[in-house]
Amino acid sequence: MIPILYATLTEGTVPSHYGVGALTDCLACTVMEERNGQYELTLEYPSSGIHAEDIQPNSFIKAKPNFTDAPQLFRIYKVGKEMNGRFTCYGQHISYDLGGKVAPAGIFTNNAVNACYELTTRGGGNFTINTNISATRVFRTKVPAPTRSWFGGKEGSLLDIYGGEWKYDNYTCSLLASRGTDRGVQIRYGKNLTQLSQELDMTNLVTGVYGYAVNPNDSEDVVTGPRVATGLVLDVPHDIVMDFSNEIDYKHGGPVYDQLAALAAAYISRNSSSLINLRNSITLDFVQLKELQERVDLCDTVHIYFEALGISASVKCISTTWDVIRERYTSTSFGEARTNIADTISLQETKLENTPTTSQLSNSVSQATQLITGNLGGYVVLHDGDGDGYPDEILVMDSPDIDTAVNVWRWNQNGLGFSANGYDGDYDTLALTSTGEIVADAIKTGVLNADLIKAGTISDAQGNSTIDMTNGIARLSNLKAISSFDLIESDNTIYAQLSHSRPTQAYLKLLDYARLEGDTYVSSLDLKNANGQGRVYIESNQAGSEIQLYYGAGSSGNQFARLYYASTGGALLLKSVSGDTRVQNVAASDGGAIYVYNNLNNSVAQFSVGSGNKDGIMYLFKADHTATIWALGHTGNITCVSLTQTSSRKVKENIKPITDARKILELNAVSFDFKDKDRGTDRRGFIAEEVEEVLPNLVTPENGEAPASLDYIGMIPYLQAVIKELEARVTKLEELLNGKDQH
Repeated sequence: MIPILYATLTEGTVPSHYGVGALTDCLACTVMEERNGQYELTLEYPSSGIHAEDIQPNSFIKAKPNFTDAPQLFRIYKVGKEMNGRFTCYGQHISYDLGGKVAPAGIFTNNAVNACYELTTRGGGNFTINTNISATRVFRTKVPAPTRSWFGGKEGSLLDIYGGEWKYDNYTCSLLASRGTDRGVQIRYGKNLTQLSQELDMTNLVTGVYGYAVNPNDSEDVVTGPRVATGLVLDVPHDIVMDFSNEIDYKHGGPVYDQLAALAAAYISRNSSSLINLRNSITLDFVQLKELQERVDLCDTVHIYFEALGISASVKCISTTWDVIRERYTSTSFGEARTNIADTISLQETKLENTPTTSQLSNSVSQATQLITGNLGGYVVLHDGDGDGYPDEILVMDSPDIDTAVNVWRWNQNGLGFSANGYDGDYDTLALTSTGEIVADAIKTGVLNADLIKAGTISDAQGNSTIDMTNGIARLSNLKAISSFDLIESDNTIYAQLSHSRPTQAYLKLLDYARLEGDTYVSSLDLKNANGQGRVYIESNQAGSEIQLYYGAGSSGNQFARLYYASTGGALLLKSVSGDTRVQNVAASDGGAIYVYNNLNNSVAQFSVGSGNKDGIMYLFKADHTATIWALGHTGNITCVSLTQTSSRKVKENIKPITDARKILELNAVSFDFKDKDRGTDRRGFIAEEVEEVLPNLVTPENGEAPASLDYIGMIPYLQAVIKELEARVTKLEELLNGKDQH
């Protein structure tokens, strides 16, 4: 397609017009997109081009980025210097605008859907951020940061927590579990492969990990753990630092230094493939055919065969460059994507993706029963922990040796717990302490009875309904209240109440500012301001329904609009802020009427249906209610003092003398009666169809049920021209008679 230039845009709206204009004389235009990375446009334009001066930073270009996606918007961020009669401009995809919007600190949720929703509502402006990933894992924003920075590229981002692949469609940003497809495309030398190169990347290799933690109760208390080696040896070591502040147990976890060592080791174990392995990237040029089965888009999987180099691999497309003008790819790269180890973390966290439902609980009970009764082995050891010669704890381990055991159940007078990290813990999978605390990575249960539940966020299995106890935010979806739903009454204020005490009544009351109530006889909605003053009142009952709107101060405010049911039908009443009637619409027994009033409360306009034949009537009055203009629907008559028509030279063109004026003499004047006698009898005039044969410009032909009509005023110029001509002839004859003309 031809790129289109726009000077300004309305955020959230993709324009369908041509803006400043199409850049038909651009020399080149390409769009480069990387998987979970860069998405930019480069355009080369002649300095003498039509829109050369219009291409400026912060203007926009719309261009198609690949075979299938709709044209995308790019904001120009840089315009290069002119060289050899041309210049280059660079644009970023419109989604980069989210880098200028701030997501606040304090977002806390435990699933991907809610995380995207929170970023949309609290930092997305007119953008939409969504996902089809159902994984459950905590996402939080500890500090304010640009919204787009939470997409990926830093610790704690959406990619870091949930994995996936980003798909951008103008103002919609979608985190997909998987993007692209495998159409079985083969790229083979001699068929469609023209050039191939292979690259090994070591930029993400890590030789060691340092963990640190900041005490949440004392920001000056910072502990740095030991360096834990990954097992990779490089000529120049490359170590990284990780913040484990949220995973430290200051109360029961033992020395922070030791906890940091264990956390760093666990981190390396989870992400070893990303930390110590070279990344393999293949860049190649090949012929992109238009057929669907031969097309390769971003994130698609292809099968590469290059027998001469011994290469045979199935790889994913991680970067494309699209020629906007020629509508084809100019280069495509394949290999591993760089996503801050998001994929590895996502795989390691699959055990957290679902919270228990009824069916899950049943499966969990079955699985637990098999594990416990299945006699799968293990070693029971009575252990003397303090060395006093008496056993003080029971150990159930996968090895008889404490030093080599990995999976350990440990039970002593202080509690019972399970560790997957050996005898010294962490006991984070399950722990029951003598102080009455239960620590568990996940609990699956049928009925939970408790006097008090303290929690951060409570959610259903799908994450549709959540209650954030930390921030006091509740979101309930598909709620089915059987009897009542109450949220705390305090200081005589009911914050929310949904009742269904009997089958004929239910109401909702919010902060005493709004009340929605209904029973067998009356349904009403009452909205007030914080002072209890009426603002909107809607009621439906057996006698009728009405809507009332209020304005101003006072106990109830001043009514300025009312839509209601009168004894003969519907009615509408509009008032000024002072309460004076301005417009009144009344449904009468024989029709209806609309009245418009001035500030003296006198009606100055009336539109009504007559009481007899019920045809329409319009009146326009003076301020003293004296009619000056009226129109009668049953006769078609309009009565007024005078009528004028626009005739200024300012509104006319192609002005020239009339040359066919004498055609009016061919018309036949007639007398006639209207078939509808209310319109008149013994009238004088012309027949429109006959006039159309002589002067068609004066006739509006018949159209459907509308009969042909005639512009009588339009006849005046013809008559004036004929009279002027006759006057000239009379003058000349008079001159002949008086002997003034000798010829």
